[in-house]
Amino acid sequence: PRFWLLCLGDVRWLRNQVVAPVSEELVFRACMLPMLLPCTGPGPALLACPLFFALAHFHHIIEQLRF
Repeated sequence: PRFWLLCLGDVRWLRNQVVAPVSEELVFRACMLPMLLPCTGPGPALLACPLFFALAHFHHIIEQLRF
């Protein structure tokens, strides 16, 4: 618990671990949904968005496997 309290007090940790991932996800969805909605409709677009988000970050897994 003390470690978490120290982390929550560090502005850089909050930026890197909380704000950046949440804002990245929101911006990605805001860009993807307008393109997917006309093609698929609301239900499939909401399900496809996280899949595209994961695929966009797949290079991190490949990078970890190579090194």
